Amino acid sequence: MKHDELMVRGFCWNVDVVNPDGSLAHRHSQFNRIPDAGLEFLVKAPFGDVSPISAFYVGLFRGNYTPSANTAAADIPSNMQEFVDYSETERPLWDRLFEAPGTMDNLSSKAEVTVTQDRTLRGGFLCSDNVKGGNTGLVLSCLAFTTPVPVTAGQTVRVIAGLTYIPTNSI
Repeated sequence: MKHDELMVRGFCWNVDVVNPDGSLAHRHSQFNRIPDAGLEFLVKAPFGDVSPISAFYVGLFRGNYTPSANTAAADIPSNMQEFVDYSETERPLWDRLFEAPGTMDNLSSKAEVTVTQDRTLRGGFLCSDNVKGGNTGLVLSCLAFTTPVPVTAGQTVRVIAGLTYIPTNSI
């Protein structure tokens, strides 16, 4: 087996923008990029080689940023330009559950923010720091949306993010 034959597909993100009347304004779904530090964490944590992290939080960004292997929390305020124009005081918790063999997601408890200012969202991330606009913690997942997502004051953004390990006997 060659190291470069092993591929991690990453988290699948589903982002819904919901109008105040409950109607769906926009739906977006795509896979992410797991930065190298996130991959290292996912490989080492189950074996106790790094300390566990008990909580991750959902963040959104509005900058024209492309995630890379080196993406880190230091990129959040300036390069990603985190979207902080929502009424909640902290980034919403990625309240994950073990859903099936190999899957963790927040399908039963979507991360939500209530938009307070018209903006365009260009991506999202999972980070171990809950501070809006913060620049510390581990970025476990990051994605640039394939198409920008406009949001207006009063709308709600709901995010589901899930990770599935797929068992295989051949590569």
